[in-house]
Formats: sequence, structure tokens, C-alpha cells
Amino acid sequence: MPTIYRPKTGHQKQKNDSQYDAERRKIYNSERWRRLRAMKFAISPLCEMCEKDGRVVPAEDIHHIVSFMGVTDPEQRYLLAYDLNNLMSLCKRHHQAVHNRR
Repeated sequence: MPTIYRPKTGHQKQKNDSQYDAERRKIYNSERWRRLRAMKFAISPLCEMCEKDGRVVPAEDIHHIVSFMGVTDPEQRYLLAYDLNNLMSLCKRHHQAVHNRR
């Protein structure tokens, strides 16, 4: 018997969104993330993209180069989230530009 396509209802989508947000919050609210973020700012206090352009602009955000939320494996997600080599120090302008490109 063929299956009937039933698009997700608003409630189902909202549930998935809230699970996604809960995962993100769990990482971003952790003490481990706060320490790693502070360490990255100490190592790279200037926007890395501005530096490439020869400008000196203080970094305001820490950006994940490879999004940890784009990975389904929980172990891989945590490895990406807390990997210092997966982070970039960016000014607000460049951080917004990176996210708008997606």
C-alpha cells in the first residue's frame, strides 16, 4: 500500500526546533564553552578576517568554522563544538556576513 505524504505540522516543526535549540543552549551555556571562548579571545583578540585585510578590529564573537549542529552524531558534535581549531575570532560585521552567506 502506498504511503501518504503528510507535511510536518507547525507543532512537529516547533518540537524539532526546540530540540535543536536545547542542544545548542546546552553547549553554549556550558562552563567548558565559556572557558574555551575566553581562551580563543586571549589567543586571537582581533577579527581574523579584518587582519587578512590589513585592518585592526577587535573581535566580538567566536565563530565555529564547521557548524557543530550540522552533525548528527552526538560524539562528533561535541568534538566540533569544543575544538579550538574549529573556532575563529570575528567582529560583528564579519560574523554576520559569514552567517548570511549560508
